[in-house]
Amino acid sequence: MVDQTVPMLARPGVGIHQRRKFFELRNEYTLVDEAGQPLGTATQERQSFLALLVRIFSALDVALPMTLEVRDTAGDVQLELHKPWFTWRVEVSAPDVGAIGSIRKQIRVGKARFSLQGPAGEALGEVRAQNWRARDFAIFDPVDTEVARVTKEWRGLLTEAFSDADSYAVAFQPQLGHPLRALSFASALAVDIVMKQKDTN
Repeated sequence: MVDQTVPMLARPGVGIHQRRKFFELRNEYTLVDEAGQPLGTATQERQSFLALLVRIFSALDVALPMTLEVRDTAGDVQLELHKPWFTWRVEVSAPDVGAIGSIRKQIRVGKARFSLQGPAGEALGEVRAQNWRARDFAIFDPVDTEVARVTKEWRGLLTEAFSDADSYAVAFQPQLGHPLRALSFASALAVDIVMKQKDTN
């Protein structure tokens, strides 16, 4: 049975479109369903003045702390993602559930990988880049079965050349439930904020 913890994720897939900006001072994403209809937003919140200055005057975006709030079309918070200072870890929680788990980039040579862990640090699966540029990812459960896939989409020449805006499509296996469904969706945002800021990867 499909998990209903985050109702907006109870569908075959979710599109994530980073909003086009020439000067990006905070991360903002539009979320759509498989038919392109609005599902909600993911927006960076509670950015400190120090973090803002670092973002403007340096290329150290991936070192910054970040909090993203995922909201449905009614404006209700469905998920919160938080990355602390100087880490490759993103913590995922939901208002009515509490901590769901975390997404941690592994230190390794080769294609990028992220570990998916529960609130107590238990292994829940893994996110594996399918190419060297870390554009497409497959998500596996603890028994190495693929349960979801994240695919980077082309945004057009002007967007690709003159901004850092990315688009991702997250496709779920039909019976994927809690907590992997929420972590699979959050993985697309985690990859973007951990690896893709100002194309530092």
